[in-house]
Amino acid sequence: MSVRQASPGQALLLFDIDGTLLIAGDRGHGRALLDAFREYFQVEPDTTGISFAGMLDAQITRELLRGHNLNHQSTEDRIVDIMNRMGELYEQYLGGRSLVERLLPGAASAVHAAASVGWTTGTLTGNARRVAELKLAAAGLGHLVEIGAFGDTAQDRAHLVEAALVSAEARTGVRYDARQTVLIGDTPRDIAAARHANAGVVAVATGRYDPAVLAELEPDAVLDDLSDTDAFILAVENVLHARLG
Repeated sequence: MSVRQASPGQALLLFDIDGTLLIAGDRGHGRALLDAFREYFQVEPDTTGISFAGMLDAQITRELLRGHNLNHQSTEDRIVDIMNRMGELYEQYLGGRSLVERLLPGAASAVHAAASVGWTTGTLTGNARRVAELKLAAAGLGHLVEIGAFGDTAQDRAHLVEAALVSAEARTGVRYDARQTVLIGDTPRDIAAARHANAGVVAVATGRYDPAVLAELEPDAVLDDLSDTDAFILAVENVLHARLG
């Protein structure tokens, strides 16, 4: 496949899942991670002091390992196994159920509107890939996993933007600049990841953080939610205009 540089009018939008597209706090996901950890290490996972919002699944697993003094090199290789097992368990717990009722206000419309404008859409999430696939498919947004970056291998969310750019190029044959990339997320970690990669970011207060807290971190835009599709599209257009001139 030949690769061409994205034109000035093109853009890549990367949507977070939990707290942005879907209501945060999927108990089946959390249960699957902890059960997989329990199976592999035969200890009761201690989540004391771990702030899950915006963290990667692999990152949470590493925190659990540290909490049990299991964070030596030999256990690092087991993280992939735990992520795979978590995906299997989550699929069992989901049991083919729809997650449409967990879609946040305007989330699906925002995704479809972005595509209608001509922007490329994908996902940037702390979910392991298999979990992300299952959640988005069950919510009717399965196409979003065709481009993106996932939380089963990276060390930190900041590393996911570069992975998503590589994914977009492989899928579309278009090389996007970070300045043409906009993250849509609900946590300070989403904002930090965008800033680390020099990408734009629209913060939405549909997770655990209210608009004032998010605004203090100076994202490019803050929305209460995605229910006003026109306001969302305008916010992204303004971000791109400010960054690209």
